[in-house]
Amino acid sequence: MTQNRMPVDISIRTDIKDGKQRERHTMEASGEVLWRGDMVVLKFREPREENEAGTDQTMQYRDGRLSVRREGDVTMNQRFIEGASTEGTYNSQAGPMHMMTKTKELTCDWDAAAGAGVIRLVYVLTLQGSETGTYTMKVTFEEGTP
Repeated sequence: MTQNRMPVDISIRTDIKDGKQRERHTMEASGEVLWRGDMVVLKFREPREENEAGTDQTMQYRDGRLSVRREGDVTMNQRFIEGASTEGTYNSQAGPMHMMTKTKELTCDWDAAAGAGVIRLVYVLTLQGSETGTYTMKVTFEEGTP
């Protein structure tokens, strides 16, 4: 199995639409991208808030499926499969919450010549049985410095 890796600069933009309400969240981080055969793995540490130990995040994409695992102050394990509903759990200082996601769109593109990639994800999130909105996430990653 072939495995390659490189340091990357990561930018995540999440737009949330809940009825007439709209929110936008952005995050910048440094991490690495690894390729294991046809699987793309993105690893990074989320920027910390004051008094937080931090959260490590791993995103794995293969064959139209994305798994997102967060470990640290927040723990989460969730899978996204285009056209399907999946279950997961979100744990924070407030305690565990049941998650259900209905994935509407999911793509992952890598341009080796440019050293850049993008993951696009659109899903409807339900937390503890209440729909919280439609999330549109764009994760861009490009070759960075080690």
